[in-house]
Amino acid sequence: MNKEIQTQLFALYQRHQQLCESTTQSLPLVDFDPEWISPCQVGGVVDDKIQWQAAKRDEKVDFSNIEAALEVTLHPSIEALFCTAYSEHIACEFEGHPIELIQVWNEQDFQMLQENMIAHFMMQKRLKKPASMFIASCSDEMQVISILNETGQVQLETLGKKQEAVLAESLAEFLQKLTPIVMPN
Repeated sequence: MNKEIQTQLFALYQRHQQLCESTTQSLPLVDFDPEWISPCQVGGVVDDKIQWQAAKRDEKVDFSNIEAALEVTLHPSIEALFCTAYSEHIACEFEGHPIELIQVWNEQDFQMLQENMIAHFMMQKRLKKPASMFIASCSDEMQVISILNETGQVQLETLGKKQEAVLAESLAEFLQKLTPIVMPN
């Protein structure tokens, strides 16, 4: 399953990069921050922007520390999404709705993601909700797209409330349905 997710994730990166290159004649751009360097960065800084492209991680990482701390086994798709590559967040549409797929820019970002994951899982436990992990933000700030930990289904959920709808039976299926969009810089 992880191989299928990785294949769909890199296909999404490729679709995003091709869209950027065809509309802006450039790789995707991000504001340059000398304190926020990433393996994704390509070339030099121009007008305070730097080009980037997704970069496969060389070292193997996982969430075993989170699993041990929370005494939970994370669905393998969560690890496949966040531990495969470095990338900027990807602006997309899912069935016509704008979303932003969360990604990891660098090791510091990976550490912050893990802290947010722990807080999210603890909040869900306190609210007696099924465990899920957020993977994308929506235009409605109270909604997120998440992976249901027990099944691996991708769902729309309203923070602090219940699941709204199942969007895809798997992360691979969800990634395949995403259409990248170019946000103005």
